[in-house]
Amino acid sequence: MTQKKNGVAKKGSSEVGMFDSSMGTGFEGTDAQTFKTPFLKILQALSPELKKSDPKYIAGAEQGVFCNSATQEIYNDIKVVVLKVEHSLIVWKPDRGGFVGRYHKSEENNIVATKEGMKKWDAEGNEVMDTIEFFCMNADDPSDIFILPLSTASIKHGKAFATRLRLLKMDGKPVNVSWAGVWKLGTTEESNDKGSWYTIGATPEMERFITIEERDNFIKPAMELLKTAETDYSVIGDEDEEENVEY
Repeated sequence: MTQKKNGVAKKGSSEVGMFDSSMGTGFEGTDAQTFKTPFLKILQALSPELKKSDPKYIAGAEQGVFCNSATQEIYNDIKVVVLKVEHSLIVWKPDRGGFVGRYHKSEENNIVATKEGMKKWDAEGNEVMDTIEFFCMNADDPSDIFILPLSTASIKHGKAFATRLRLLKMDGKPVNVSWAGVWKLGTTEESNDKGSWYTIGATPEMERFITIEERDNFIKPAMELLKTAETDYSVIGDEDEEENVEY
């Protein structure tokens, strides 16, 4: 926005302090259900963010980086606090023809009709994918909350990370919460005779425990937000999965 003086446009000054809430925030007609929790994706060879002809293209993006599905920001590595971990079943129509639904792992016996190795299908032939979901807060930007889903060939790393979170100790005593520490995540390339893909591998590195101030000012509000925030799982595309990987 500009100000005009003597017919000449002049830029005004801006600072964070000018955005006080005395005039209202502009979000009064919304609640947590108005907003969708974004995903933190690991870009793969076929991700649309890498294709110049795709509307989702991001200049400078490349395989193996993290990408926030809402802000389109990319990261080579990222520091997170894991607010909670869930083991889910994500159901897709055959050949990733569309999102069907998300269920808790405990419902598997009621959903899965056929198994072949680690692959599963329901009675309608829809693929049922085991997925470890990490609901995270960006440690460098507490307002940035997202889900990191790990499935197919990456699920073993998801289970390993979840185990490390559960076994975390302070002064020799279990902390018993997922959000106790700040973890640095990166990606590594893996491959087999079917192809290559990127995943977190063994990169999660515990950097430090959170402070009491961080718990009260950031962690608690973020966890309250997650209780009612919606999530659009249909944005997870087949092109973001590890293609042609036997698992």
